[in-house]
Amino acid sequence: MQIHNNVTVSGLLHHIRSEKNDDKYFLFSVKQETKWYDGTTRRDFLVSRAFLPEIREQIKTLPEGTPLKVSGSLQSSKGSGDIYIYAQEIEKVTA
Repeated sequence: MQIHNNVTVSGLLHHIRSEKNDDKYFLFSVKQETKWYDGTTRRDFLVSRAFLPEIREQIKTLPEGTPLKVSGSLQSSKGSGDIYIYAQEIEKVTA
């Protein structure tokens, strides 16, 4: 049995500068801001990796803070347990 962990998240684009990826993928995150019951704003970042060449190029051209929707599969890094989204589709959101 194969389990698919497909998700779609929306938020603001945040580029992550990294030397570790060796051009295998482009590292970015989706920033989400949520208002809490006490009036404060919670800021969460879901780390994302773009492996597909067309997605890498698309995300590189978008400016920081661009509203977008990212669809892909939820993955876990080996060893560290960090969770990230493997971006398979990116859509720029217009108001």
